Amino acid sequence: MKKTFILLLLSVYVFAQKPISLPRSTPEAEGVSSEGINQFLEAASKSKHEFHSFMILRHGKVVAEGWWNPYRADLKHTMYSCSKSFTATAIGFAVAEKKLTVNDKVISFFPDDLPQTISPNLAELKIKDLLSMSAGQVPDPTGPVVMSDNWVKTFLSTPIVDQPGSKFLYNSVATYMLSAIIQKVTGQKMIDYLRPRLFEPLGIEGMDWEVDPNGINTGGWGLRIKTEDMAKFGQLFLQKGQWKGKQILPASWVEEATSMKIMQNPDAPQAKKDSSDWLQGYCYQMWRCRNNAYRGDGANGQFIIVMPDQDAVVLLTAEAPDMQSEINLVWKYILPAFKPKKLPANPKALAGLKEKISQLVLRIPQNNANAAIESKISGKTFGIIAKDKTLESLSLEFKNNIAYLNLKTDSVEHHIPFGAGKWEYSETTKFGPYLVARAKGNRSNLPKFKVAGSYAWKDANTLELTLRYIESPHTETIKCVFNEDKVSVEFGSIFGKSAKNGVMRKVLSNPPKLIVRGDDMGYSHSGNEALIKCYKEGIETSIEVIVPSPWFPEAAKLLAQNKGIDVGLHFAITSEWDNVKWRPLTDAPSLRDKDGYFYPMLFHNNNYPQQAVMDNAWKLADIEKELRAQIEMALKYIPRLSHISGHMASTAFTPEVKEMTKRVAKEYKLAMVDGDSQKDFGISYIGFDFRNKNTNERIDAFIAMLDKLEDGKTYVFVEHPGLDNDELRAIYHIGYEDVAQGRQDVTNIFTSDKVKEAIVQKGIQLVSYKEAIGAAKK
Repeated sequence: MKKTFILLLLSVYVFAQKPISLPRSTPEAEGVSSEGINQFLEAASKSKHEFHSFMILRHGKVVAEGWWNPYRADLKHTMYSCSKSFTATAIGFAVAEKKLTVNDKVISFFPDDLPQTISPNLAELKIKDLLSMSAGQVPDPTGPVVMSDNWVKTFLSTPIVDQPGSKFLYNSVATYMLSAIIQKVTGQKMIDYLRPRLFEPLGIEGMDWEVDPNGINTGGWGLRIKTEDMAKFGQLFLQKGQWKGKQILPASWVEEATSMKIMQNPDAPQAKKDSSDWLQGYCYQMWRCRNNAYRGDGANGQFIIVMPDQDAVVLLTAEAPDMQSEINLVWKYILPAFKPKKLPANPKALAGLKEKISQLVLRIPQNNANAAIESKISGKTFGIIAKDKTLESLSLEFKNNIAYLNLKTDSVEHHIPFGAGKWEYSETTKFGPYLVARAKGNRSNLPKFKVAGSYAWKDANTLELTLRYIESPHTETIKCVFNEDKVSVEFGSIFGKSAKNGVMRKVLSNPPKLIVRGDDMGYSHSGNEALIKCYKEGIETSIEVIVPSPWFPEAAKLLAQNKGIDVGLHFAITSEWDNVKWRPLTDAPSLRDKDGYFYPMLFHNNNYPQQAVMDNAWKLADIEKELRAQIEMALKYIPRLSHISGHMASTAFTPEVKEMTKRVAKEYKLAMVDGDSQKDFGISYIGFDFRNKNTNERIDAFIAMLDKLEDGKTYVFVEHPGLDNDELRAIYHIGYEDVAQGRQDVTNIFTSDKVKEAIVQKGIQLVSYKEAIGAAKK
C-alpha cells in the first residue's frame, strides 16, 4: 500500500511538472495543404526577413511547426508589443472580478502621483482610452517616460492634447499604465496576477516579464514566452476564452477585446486601407487584420494571428525589417492553404514539408582559416579609445576552433565563445540589441541571456563575430579589422552601427597605477559639467567635491547619476575666488571674514592682506567642527564617499591640523589621502609644469610625464577640469586670471584620445583612490 501511494504521488508530480502541450495533427487531416505551407517556407527563405519560428494551428491542433536553428522550441522569445495583448487580458480578468471597469478614471488609481494641476483631458482619461491607444498624448511620450525614475508620475504629467478616445496614436506607456493599475488594485505584479488565471491553466511555464524602476511590469513590452505559449494564447481567444471545457476568460471580454474600437487613419484612401494590416482598426491592445482576422503584434515580426473564419491561428517570430511584407506572406501562402474540409492524405507533400522543416537553419558564417593572425593577436588586449566607457578593452583567445571574446567595460567583463563554422552556445550578462534599451530598469530583472556565437575571417585582417541572442529577435555582429597594433571595431544590428578604435596594450607583470583626480566639484556649474565629462568621456578616476560650495546640490545629483566614479570630500575652509564665495556650514567664527564668508586664502597672500586663515586667529576646534559637518553633509547625499582630501592644503597646513583631520577621518572610516599618502597608502604625487604652454604642448607634456611612472608603483595626478565659457571667465583671483582657459585645457587633456592611447600603449593601469587604498590595505 505504501509503495502504491509513493508511486501515485510520483505520477502526480511528473504530471504537474510537464507543460500542457497542444494536440498535434497533420495538415491534410485538418484541411490544410502541406504544399501551401511548403510554399510559405520557400518564400520565407527567399525574403528579406529572418524567421525564427512558425506554428500553424487548425481546429485546435498544431499541423505544422518549425524553428530555424539555432532557435529552438524550448526557448523563450522576446514578444515586444505582443505583450500588450496579455496586459489587456489582465484587465479583462480584473473586470470579471469586479476590481475595476473600463470606464474608471485613470487618475483615481494614483492620487500620490498626480500633477499639481489636473487638466480636463487628464481628468477624463479612462482605462478604455489606454486600452484603445487613444490616450490623447501627442507625440507618443514613451521615450521621455521610460527614461524617468517614476513612469506613472511622468505619464500623468505629460499633456493630453486630444480629447481621450477621439484619436488613435500608438503609445506603449499607455499600456504600461494598465499594468500599473493592475498592480494597484491587486497588490501583485501583473505576471503574478496572470499566473493562476492564465498561465497555469494554459500550461505556460518559465515566462518572465521586465519591470520598471519601481518593480511594475512594463506592460507594453517585455514579456518572454515560447512559440507554443503564443499559440495557446491565440487558441484561447479563438475559442472565446474556453480551455479544455472550462471558461477561463469571459467570452464577453474576448468579444469586446477583439472588436474594432478606433480607426488608425479614418481619412486614408481605400486603396491604402486595402493593402495595409495597420489600417483595419484597433481593438483592446490588438489589431484588426485583413481577412477578418485579428492579431497580437510585436516589433520586428512577432505575430499571434487569429483567423476565426478559418478556425486557425498562425504564430511567427522573426527579425523582420518590414512587418507588412512579412504578414503578406501569410495571406499569400498560408491563407489559401486552409480548405473548408479535410483533405486526402498527401504523403509526398507531407514528406517534403517535414524535410523542409528539418532543414530550417540560419546562415552560419563560413570561416576561412587564418592561423597567422590568430596567433599574433591571441591573448593580446586592445584598449578601446572612445568617448564613453561602454567598452574599455577587447581581447581574443583562439583555441580548438573557438574564439573566446573578452569585453571589459568600466564595471564588468563579458566572456563569450564563438565557434569556427558552427554555433557555440553560452550565456552572458552582456545586453544585446533592443528596441527599448534606453528605458530605466531595462532588462534588470532578467536572467543571463542565452546566446549562440560563430566567427569567420572575411579576409586576412577582418574578423566577423556573429552573436545571436536566441531568446530575442536580435543578432549583433562585431567586426574587427586589425592593422599591426591597432584595431577598429564595429558593432552592428538591425538598429544601426557604432564604431570604436583600439590599440594593443603593453603587457606588464606589475604595471604602474595612476589615479587621475579632478578637484573642486561644486565651485561652479562649468566645473561640475567638466568633471563629469572627464569621467564619462575621459581618464578621470576620482572626483573631489566641496560641500559648502554654491553648486554642491547639483554636484550631488550628478554624482548620484554616475555611480561608478569614486568620490572624495574636498575639505574647504577657504573660498578662493573674487566673484563667488561660500560660507562655513557651522558658526566657525575664526574661519569667517567680516561678511561671514570663508577667507579666500589659507596662507598669507600680499594681494589679499589679512584675508587668509593664517593671518587670523583660527581655532582648531572650529576646523574640527566644520570638518565633521562637511563629512556628514557629504555622506548624507553621497553615501559612497571613500576618502578626504584638502582644498588648498586645508587638512595638513600645521601638524596639529594634520593629526586632527586624520583622527576624524578614521572615526568616519574614511581615508585621509593628502599629507601622508605615500607613507599610508604608497601613493605618490606626480605632475608637470603647466605654465607657458598651449593646449597641444600640455597634452604632450602629460604624455611625457607618463614615462616617469615606475612599474609596481601608484601615482596620483591632480588637476581642476573646467569649461571655457562665460561663467568660468568670471571666476578668478588676483594672480590667477586665466582660470577658464587653463581648466578647459585640463578637460582637453583628460578627454584626449592621444592621451588615452598613450596610457594603453604604455600599459598603465588607471585606478581610483578607493581601489588603490583597498590594495594597500591587503
